[in-house]
Amino acid sequence: HGGTPGFYLDVSDFFRGAGEAELALRILTNLAELKLEDAALLRVLGHRLRQLGHHRLAVQTFEEVLRLREEEPQSRRDLALACQAEGQLQRALDLLWEVATTPWDTRFRDVNLIALGELNALLATAPQPLDAGRIDPRLRAELPVDIRVVLNWDTDNSDMDLHVIDPRGEPCFYGHNRTAIGGRISADVTGGYGPEEFLLKKALPGTYQVKAHFYGTGQQTTIGATTVVLELYLRYGTGRMENKSITLRLEGPKRMVDVGAFTFQ
Repeated sequence: HGGTPGFYLDVSDFFRGAGEAELALRILTNLAELKLEDAALLRVLGHRLRQLGHHRLAVQTFEEVLRLREEEPQSRRDLALACQAEGQLQRALDLLWEVATTPWDTRFRDVNLIALGELNALLATAPQPLDAGRIDPRLRAELPVDIRVVLNWDTDNSDMDLHVIDPRGEPCFYGHNRTAIGGRISADVTGGYGPEEFLLKKALPGTYQVKAHFYGTGQQTTIGATTVVLELYLRYGTGRMENKSITLRLEGPKRMVDVGAFTFQ
C-alpha cells in the first residue's frame, strides 16, 4: 500500500488514537513524499496536522491548497483557521474578510456568513486589538453562542448533511432548520465541500447527538473515500471556548453516521 494515500492516513490515525502523536506525524508526512498535487488530499493532510498541533506545517499545507484552488472559498477559510491556530491573527482576519466579501459560486452557499461569524469571534477573543479598518462596522458584532458545530468535507460535488439532536430529542438539519430551543442550521450544501454550521445561542443542559448523512459524491479522490471533519465548539466567541475536532472517512452513499455526542452543562 506504499503508493496509496489512504494507507498513511489510516495508519497515522491509528497511532494518533493510541497517543503516539510523534509517530503519527512521521507516518503522516509520507504523504508529502508522494508529490501529489491533489488539493483534496492536501486539505485532509492540513486538517490532520492541525489536530496533531503542528499548526505551522498546517499553514504551509493550506498555502499550497490556496495556490491550487484559489477560486474556492474553502481554500482561504482553511488557511485562515490554520493561521489563527498558529497565532497569525491579523492574517487570519484578513483572509476571513476576503471569504466574507467575495461573490463566490452559488454552490458555496452561506460560506460568506460562516466566515463573517468566525471573523467576529476572532475580533472578540484576540488577546491584542487587530487592525479591522477594512471591515464595514455594520458587519461587526459580538455574537457568542453556547454551541457551534461545523461539518466540512474534502470531495467536491458531494452532498453531506449535518444533523444535531438536542436533549429534548428534536433534530436540526436542512429539512428542519430551526428548533424550539433556538437551534439553527445553515443552508444545505449539495454541490461543494461545505461547511454546514449549527448554532445555538442559549443551550439547554444535557446531551447533544451529532450525525452526518452522506448522500454520496460525484467525484473520486486519491484517498478513495470522502473525509469528513467535524469541529465542535462550546461557548464559541468567548474567552472560555472549548474546541474538539473529529475526522471520519466515509465510503458508500446513503449512510447516516453517528459522529458522536457531547454534554453541555
